[in-house]
Amino acid sequence: MVDSEHDRRSLQRRLEVLRLPVVPLTLHGELRPRHPQDWKYQPEAVGVGPDGTAFAVWPHRDDAHRKRVTSHAGTSITATIDITTDLTTSFVQPLPDGHVLLVAARTRPGAPPNAQVWTGDGRLARTGHLGDAIEEVLTTPSGSVWVGYFDEALGGSGPQGHGLARFTQDLTPDWLYPFDAGLPVICDCYTLNVVSERAYCCAYTDFHLVSVEGNQATDWGAAPYRSAHSLLVQDEAGALISGPGPEYDLVTPFRRSGDDLEAAGQQRRLVLPDGLEARRLRSTCRGPDLHVFRNRLWYRTTLDDLFASP
Repeated sequence: MVDSEHDRRSLQRRLEVLRLPVVPLTLHGELRPRHPQDWKYQPEAVGVGPDGTAFAVWPHRDDAHRKRVTSHAGTSITATIDITTDLTTSFVQPLPDGHVLLVAARTRPGAPPNAQVWTGDGRLARTGHLGDAIEEVLTTPSGSVWVGYFDEALGGSGPQGHGLARFTQDLTPDWLYPFDAGLPVICDCYTLNVVSERAYCCAYTDFHLVSVEGNQATDWGAAPYRSAHSLLVQDEAGALISGPGPEYDLVTPFRRSGDDLEAAGQQRRLVLPDGLEARRLRSTCRGPDLHVFRNRLWYRTTLDDLFASP
């Protein structure tokens, strides 16, 4: 009976969301490896760097230890790195000097390092431990590495227990989200957005917008929507994207007004360019830009698009 009531309410809410205005994503490009016959069709991990370049990690079809890392600008492949590694890659990000960072989301005590830095010619430069239960990894132009963690990290020690941490490009902790500093506690870093050297998050359970620049964290107040999984920001404007259950494609634009965050206009619904549902997609947030990946296809939208829609 309880399940039936939950299902009824979810269906009712989904029907309400379906009536909202839609914002179509724009097809930006297609990710592919060179000599695609040698590599699996779908990438193991995708990510977007500070300048908007996309990166993909492709497992070899016949050799589980071989992987190819490609970088992309639209439909063009800009660089290729072939490596040999046992790491199960969850995240890929660029670092200065043409290096790339590969990270596994899960690890355990005594396990090998779950982060590897590779040079542009395929040499392993260094390894490090970034902690367990990683939700998102984003790098900065200077080479800092921001890591957000999901709730299973709370049972561990070290950086992961803080919910949000910054590492140097040598993979050593540089800054940890502080305890007992009057800031909202991060139990699960639902959203992470890094633009230039500044990070933003909107974390479970309080869902306050928090920014971090240098060693200073600032609480901008409660978000006008809770449980979003993506966050776009630019100056005083922002948008919270994707929610739980029937609200998986919901968009809530907002503006910062003094010390408060206020919803800015009507909520919307994110869809694919052909109007089909935008569901079970990988996304990366960089400032005002949302990058979305569906298999090999790369879509984008911006805050300007979200605010311009009716």
